[in-house]
Amino acid sequence: MLNIGTKIKELRKERKMTLAQVAGDRLSKGMLSLIENGKAQPSIESLQHIANQLDIGVSELLQGKDDEKIRSLLLEVEQLRSQLYKELNKTKLDEKCEEILHLIEPLVEEGLLNGSNYEEIRLLESYYSVRYLLKMDTSITPFLKIIKMYEQIHAYSKIINGYSGLCMIKFEQHLYEEALDYLLEGEKYITRHGGLIDELEKLDLYYNITVVYSALNNEQKMEHYLEMALKIAKEKKILYRLNDFYRFLFLIHCSKGDAENSRYYLKKISAFTEILEEPGETDTERLLNLIYLNQIEKDYERVICSKTKETLVPEEILTPIKNGEYAYAYWNLKQYDEAKKELESLMLTEIHHHPIDLVRIYRSFAIRALCYLQEGDIENAKRDILYAVDGCKDFSETPEKRFVLDAYGEVMGK
Repeated sequence: MLNIGTKIKELRKERKMTLAQVAGDRLSKGMLSLIENGKAQPSIESLQHIANQLDIGVSELLQGKDDEKIRSLLLEVEQLRSQLYKELNKTKLDEKCEEILHLIEPLVEEGLLNGSNYEEIRLLESYYSVRYLLKMDTSITPFLKIIKMYEQIHAYSKIINGYSGLCMIKFEQHLYEEALDYLLEGEKYITRHGGLIDELEKLDLYYNITVVYSALNNEQKMEHYLEMALKIAKEKKILYRLNDFYRFLFLIHCSKGDAENSRYYLKKISAFTEILEEPGETDTERLLNLIYLNQIEKDYERVICSKTKETLVPEEILTPIKNGEYAYAYWNLKQYDEAKKELESLMLTEIHHHPIDLVRIYRSFAIRALCYLQEGDIENAKRDILYAVDGCKDFSETPEKRFVLDAYGEVMGK
């Protein structure tokens, strides 16, 4: 495929123009030569100038002989990629990633994707993303290169999206400070080019910053960015992300024992769930109701009465926390055998990364430790409680962490 520099050179020679004539008074001959030889990428302004000098439109300048093929492939890849975000089954997710990989890989191997336009960059981004998801290459270097490519074409919304992606990689590694650094780099583009950035990308960025500051126990900063995000959502009448914000706020207030605000946001979540009619939203609402009953109402009997095995999302996502809520209710009802049964398959998964979720899972290890203690199994009790204490030692003070620490005192006192 012709890259943009080669296309400029061919058009210049067809018109029998010199470097100086095409460069005019906006570019140096040296810079134009670098562009023609693929050693520099022109800005949008430079492309407009070159197109004017060649007496053509910018769109014609950007067209290569395989442009239609690239666009067609991108449409197919984008359709598959949109399904990735809805796919909760790991096996099916990997299958879709493999499908995307096989579509793009031949072009990469033939050197036909060099990032000379938006379509090529987007295909490269998809290629590196599925390789990351398939654990073929977990380096962040390719994604940093993609951000640089988007900078060359001034695709600011995609730059923001790229930094959010890097944040998620670090967040999954529980490297919250590094995750925040990438988000704050992205925020600089909103400061400089806010009017050119999609509101959804801004909303995503502020939501992610809110979540990371929460993980870092910085409540002041968390509330600041939360207000910024909600302001955008309300002013622009954007429903996107609102349910995520409501869930987040519910868990924060629930953890503080704030009954009034917990009920308020639970009602909001219920309303959204009814509108969205998505299985995952329904299952999540059920889980949040269990948390509310346990933590605010302390109605443990009702938690047990609402117990259901039915779930429409993969077990590894909600089940560890859901079973933990049932076990917590059983424990408070002094039904220790039932509590322990709920936690038979308890383990920390790769799905959960935020302290809000993690501390609940560590609380489950503490509950199981107390169940072992009731049986006189001191060895297993100490194993579980030491794991729980070590896991949540850096988390902020919450009722769940307090439960773990109290359980530690009880188990280790034996």
